[in-house]
Amino acid sequence: MKKIMMALVLVLATAGAAVANQCPLLVKQIEDATAGKTDDASKKAAAMAAEAKALHAAGKHAESVAKAKEAAAAINLDLKMKQ
Repeated sequence: MKKIMMALVLVLATAGAAVANQCPLLVKQIEDATAGKTDDASKKAAAMAAEAKALHAAGKHAESVAKAKEAAAAINLDLKMKQ
């Protein structure tokens, strides 16, 4: 039983770290795609990317990824996810 619990803790810790590393990559793609653009969709996406960055900093990685995906959808950007 102890081994199972340790394995479960290890899996959950690794999964959390994987999501945490994803956020900055996604935000950077959105920032690059919106850099220098002044149209409404780009402004909206840039604002959402800033929110995603703040969520990441607050440790809310799943919410950060969701916000980044929403920002990318606003500008029809296909995000490249870390594998």
